[in-house]
Amino acid sequence: MPSDGDLVYAVGLLSYEFGSDAVRDSIMQNMDEGANPYDQLQLLAYLERNPWDAVSIVWTLNVENLPIYSVVPDGPFGAEVYSRLRKYLGEQLKEGVERVSIPGIVKGHTKLTHYVVPSLQPEIRGMHSWSVAGLVQAVCGQQPTKDKPRELEAYTAKVQGVKNFLDRTYYELRNRGLSPDERARNYAASNAFNVARIFEGAVKDEMELDSIEVVRSPISRPKSDCWDVKLRFFDPKRRLERAAKVYRFTVDVSAVYPVALGGLRSWSVY
Repeated sequence: MPSDGDLVYAVGLLSYEFGSDAVRDSIMQNMDEGANPYDQLQLLAYLERNPWDAVSIVWTLNVENLPIYSVVPDGPFGAEVYSRLRKYLGEQLKEGVERVSIPGIVKGHTKLTHYVVPSLQPEIRGMHSWSVAGLVQAVCGQQPTKDKPRELEAYTAKVQGVKNFLDRTYYELRNRGLSPDERARNYAASNAFNVARIFEGAVKDEMELDSIEVVRSPISRPKSDCWDVKLRFFDPKRRLERAAKVYRFTVDVSAVYPVALGGLRSWSVY
């Protein structure tokens, strides 16, 4: 179980609980007659009219429908964080948003209906929401027209490569974003622009993603905690004949919101 002061960079989806029957009933009494507080769209509409009640419910960050943190805004920008939580929940329900990233610091624990989870005090500048399709398009740009078949083929391969990276990170490497390597991995997944150039090179070389590895960087600047994110690619047509290629970039996770350091490096391995 995380301890107070632990840094977190978690990726998941937002949900909520009421904490107690009294809170639920109080909100239900203020909603329109016959409204259901468990209907997320109805509750969201209510919170748009009564934003102060966002403080009354327990916001949670879930992975595969399992709450891993309660999100507890605090400080001078707490109202803005609650506004973003409402916005992100609305995007999940109406716009197909698939992921929300929340960096923060563990501050105590929250008792939910069936669980006790760490309470996460979020860092607002690292909060983002996105869909895989939207992030892929932002990374890869506009699709070329059909009268440019070579560009269209390269674009399609790049899109598939970035999508494969994101899907593997989200589904195969699910985590709580608590340990330094998990925070570095989640940062890499939620900031796919860092790997756009990697996939440009991989597409040109006709290579596919083989593995994702996060290891402690052998060299770190003072008072930092640097980790190398390594993406290994292979040629599926000549796996035994051609060297694999490794791309590496470094992430410093010493602060609440991680940051990428230095440039991109690559080399071939056998």
